[in-house]
Amino acid sequence: MPENILSLDGIVKSHGRTRVLRGVTLDVPRGQFVLLMGGSGSGKTTMIRLVAGLERPDAGCVTLRGRRVDNHADGIFVPPERRGLGMVFQDYALWPHLTCLDNIVTAMPGRGRDRGERARALLRDMSMAGLEGRYPAQLSGGQQQRVGLARALAARPDLLLLDEPLSGLDVEVRGRMRDQIRRLVRETGCSALFVTHDPVDVWRLADRVLMLEGGQIVQDAAPDGLYRRPLSPRIARMTGAEGALPVMLRRRDRQWGFDGAGGFQDVTTVGVDNEGPACAYLRPEGVRRGARGHVAMRMDMTFEAGRWRTLWHLPSLDWSVHSLEAESPPEQAFLTFDGQHLFAYPAS
Repeated sequence: MPENILSLDGIVKSHGRTRVLRGVTLDVPRGQFVLLMGGSGSGKTTMIRLVAGLERPDAGCVTLRGRRVDNHADGIFVPPERRGLGMVFQDYALWPHLTCLDNIVTAMPGRGRDRGERARALLRDMSMAGLEGRYPAQLSGGQQQRVGLARALAARPDLLLLDEPLSGLDVEVRGRMRDQIRRLVRETGCSALFVTHDPVDVWRLADRVLMLEGGQIVQDAAPDGLYRRPLSPRIARMTGAEGALPVMLRRRDRQWGFDGAGGFQDVTTVGVDNEGPACAYLRPEGVRRGARGHVAMRMDMTFEAGRWRTLWHLPSLDWSVHSLEAESPPEQAFLTFDGQHLFAYPAS
């Protein structure tokens, strides 16, 4: 088993009367790229700030490299500057009186003569070549983000903390930066804890995804596991599913499903114990046109990245669902569903 670079044990944190984190426990092995995702107020930014030492938990223990750095019960607290972390936050936090190059050089350990060249190489990696002599005030917000990321990597940390570092970038630059971040983290061998709200980051960056809801980790999985079995409706929506669609579940031959126009429709259930009403979420990838199934009336369609995204209404189920079509579809069709893309959760 690889050594854990980070461990959280029973972390509790409140802001005023609001409980933000509720007994969070997790281990992050060395070399792992972990994404923290969740809605506003889920606790993801608070968690990363606790790891950094910028906030303190009300209860629980933070351990880095096998050493406790925050434990109220034992009076232990190691300040942020002594935790040996690389940090990139939304406010960039660049030194305003230093150039881009000097912001990076000052973060580098040691006094080697190659520090300037290594700093220039990092700026080139961030598509910032030619801007070495500019000051933060002369840069756009996206450029400041890139300098902040280069500075964090310059310190050669073994744990990198990133709080939505791509949020201020346009789509093209964001795509390039994902590739650069992934490559640089892999080359340096460091671990990363990355806060994001963008589902694309899951598929492009993560080894592991932690989904937070209500201050608790509700799912801890690799991206493929998250996609195959999302454990909550919010996570299902993040993987492209749409809902909530009312169904009346029953069990037949150890398979959950419901009765439809084409017969028994199987579903992937999550947290369902009893037959009865439930809410279903369906990915467009799971909608198929065929010679039989549910009668569907085309309501709308848009051309999207080489396919027609088509909205259908199914009178028999009172559902409206999307499909992805290679060609412009007819006004009426029969639809069937792939149960691997159709998830059912308790109606409550």
